[in-house]
Amino acid sequence: MKKLWIFAFACLIFSSAAFAQDELIINADDLSYDRENKLVRAKGSVEVIYKDAVVYGDDIVYSQSNEVVAARNGFILLYEGLTIEGDSLDYEIKNKAGEARDFKFTYQNIELAGAKINLASEKYLLMNASFSTCDLSDPHYRVTARDITLYPEYGWLVAYWGLFWLNNVPVVPVPTYIYDVAAEQRGERNLPPFPLVESNSLDGVVVTERLAWHLRREFSGTYSLTYATKKGIGGGAEANYIINERSRGNMRLYGNVTDGLWGGVTHRLYLGDEVEGTPEMPFAFFAQPVYREYELTTNLTYRERINYQRISFLPDVALKKNRARFFRDDLKYELNFSAGKVEEEANISLGRGTGFAKLYWEWPEIWLGEITPNVSYDARFYSNGTRWAQALGGIELRRSLFDYIAFSLGYLRYLSVDGASPFLYEMYRYSSQDRLTSGWYFLVGDTGVGVSTSHFVDSWTAEDIDYALFFKLHCYNLIMNYRSLRQEFSLGFSLAGN
Repeated sequence: MKKLWIFAFACLIFSSAAFAQDELIINADDLSYDRENKLVRAKGSVEVIYKDAVVYGDDIVYSQSNEVVAARNGFILLYEGLTIEGDSLDYEIKNKAGEARDFKFTYQNIELAGAKINLASEKYLLMNASFSTCDLSDPHYRVTARDITLYPEYGWLVAYWGLFWLNNVPVVPVPTYIYDVAAEQRGERNLPPFPLVESNSLDGVVVTERLAWHLRREFSGTYSLTYATKKGIGGGAEANYIINERSRGNMRLYGNVTDGLWGGVTHRLYLGDEVEGTPEMPFAFFAQPVYREYELTTNLTYRERINYQRISFLPDVALKKNRARFFRDDLKYELNFSAGKVEEEANISLGRGTGFAKLYWEWPEIWLGEITPNVSYDARFYSNGTRWAQALGGIELRRSLFDYIAFSLGYLRYLSVDGASPFLYEMYRYSSQDRLTSGWYFLVGDTGVGVSTSHFVDSWTAEDIDYALFFKLHCYNLIMNYRSLRQEFSLGFSLAGN
């Protein structure tokens, strides 16, 4: 009697053009079963479902012996939140692994296509493939590569032996190119495929070309070649390592024929929950980074340049408490403590301890804008017995006008100053005069212009007047910065999502 019921149930299933086994369901216009080879053949509007994976096609064969779904003459695979389309597919549906040919799909605003893709849970291997963050049918740019590795869990894409194309013209060979979807969340930029151009009074004009290298997601980096009109040829390399998503670091070594070698190691440990950062202007050119409640940073460096001085940290350890609520929602505070040994070339080597605290009061927004008074205290102690302590108070106003103008005004007052730093880099362009600051930002279409100023109130002389231009050309950005009083200029290029 039991066998009779099973046979009747099977007949019912096949009569309605459906097949089911161990949570796997096949629906089609026409189904047949090869008992000897354990093959289910489905044709016409085929749908294969197993948990959260679905395969659509017109000609699909399912092998019960090895649990492989084989699609020919086109397929659509819904897989791990992706929709992959292609010509043919061999997919181990229960293991979530397989191979597809002549495919295309979109991942996190990245358009990918290629001749072949191997699917696995941790990474996808794409062969003779291309990618672009431009969503046009004829993209402004694309990168073609012999091999591309995509780490879907982390939003990491690595292309090997490729070409960077602008408007269908190959312009730059890229032996290795890395694109990180989450770069802006950490306040970083993806490595541009074109040289960075900078200038300053000490180095002259500097042209730097950086290329990426990659062993695995947890260990990758860049190498670069630099030419400076006042310093000659130079270069170097960096390595970025990831222990886990809250523990990562950077190792670097650079040099040129004039200044010799410099470098260092920086390790960052992120603790606690995500918190908001310092508020941006009403519109911002880049995405706001995501912060953790605490950041522990360890620096061990040799002759790295800070404010035109060669500084070594041997080492320096800093603990930062990012912006957080202080008893009430409109009161926020942040803290920063550090300790270590600092050596300034041709000057002095001392132990140093620092403490910094800042309190914000975010007033409710009124017709004038967002007003935020603040007070802060910065204390630094040195092993030779000197100290440098400053208490400051200030107020800032932020306001947007229409949809294309935003501005900020600020006033900074030194309430008290005790002592001075023995290090030249800490005293660079330092003054304890009160300041009036402003920032004006204009957005015309996808082009942004920013002007930031700082003036000493007593004499009304300018401390800084800085200019920024941001051109968003749909899917890649051109960024220019000019610090007029410091005679510093930079011109860079970056890729952007649409």
